[in-house]
Amino acid sequence: MKKIVSAYRFHILSLCLGLVFASCIKDDTDDCYPAQPQVRIVVKTLAEVTRPETTGTDQIDNVWIYIFDGEERFMGTWIGGAYTHGELYEAYLDLEPGNYHFVAWTNQGEVYNTIDATKASANDYIVGLTYPEDHRITEDIPDLHHGMISDAEVVPDIENEFTIVIKPNTYRLNFTVQGLDETPDDYAFSVTDNNSHYYFDNSIIEDQEEIQYFRSTAFAGAELKASMKVLRLMETRTPWFQFADLTEDNVMYEDNLVKMIKTAYETSGQTVDFDSTFEFDITLIFNANLGVTIDVNSWSYTQNPTEL
Repeated sequence: MKKIVSAYRFHILSLCLGLVFASCIKDDTDDCYPAQPQVRIVVKTLAEVTRPETTGTDQIDNVWIYIFDGEERFMGTWIGGAYTHGELYEAYLDLEPGNYHFVAWTNQGEVYNTIDATKASANDYIVGLTYPEDHRITEDIPDLHHGMISDAEVVPDIENEFTIVIKPNTYRLNFTVQGLDETPDDYAFSVTDNNSHYYFDNSIIEDQEEIQYFRSTAFAGAELKASMKVLRLMETRTPWFQFADLTEDNVMYEDNLVKMIKTAYETSGQTVDFDSTFEFDITLIFNANLGVTIDVNSWSYTQNPTEL
């Protein structure tokens, strides 16, 4: 069944660009695009392309497609509604023949915003995370996805079809601590990084202020648990992980998060791919000598107290 556009918006820079948007809503065909539209864009998540048999866990409330011409001058924005795994999601555009550049982002609005959208070139556009004044994020951020098609050639008199595959920029981290004596203290897991802003080619803008993804927790049985979503993990980045006893003001373990993940995989003869793995179950197992075994997605290594 067709998945639909719930809204559309114009940002026309010049009347001669001739860009028109249209949308269809299930059981309401009044605004449907006429037969033989010139450009049809299908949006698919990476999960739907690589694992179509799964139910999909992406939470996507909207999809924004930014349209640029062949010289990367901004032409307009198509805005669609919620994405459902397994359902067709498509946009119809009426564009003059020529070369175009399409960039898709998800969940734009309250948390993620396009910065200075009045600029004319794709190279000037930025998507950024809105975070609290103290830079501490204590709730899950929405899923952020990015997709792009460069040099899309629109030819006359036929339906031009393009597919944009949107890949997650958000990662789920599930933390567990085992091996400690149960106490009434408050504990916390945190990840500190400066990955809040992105150019439209999805490269990270490096000179941003640090933000801290933070979760407090307490013992439930013999374990401590917390879960969080963080933005972009990459092999070359250095997000800083901490596990701390807040009551005692004691950092019990800290390290480069990416290094922890890579070491766990590589010690077990595996290679982590941050472009295809978007959830990590990370367990810290403290032994009697306060050494720590780090287990990541069932791959593990051990650090002795002298190495911490």
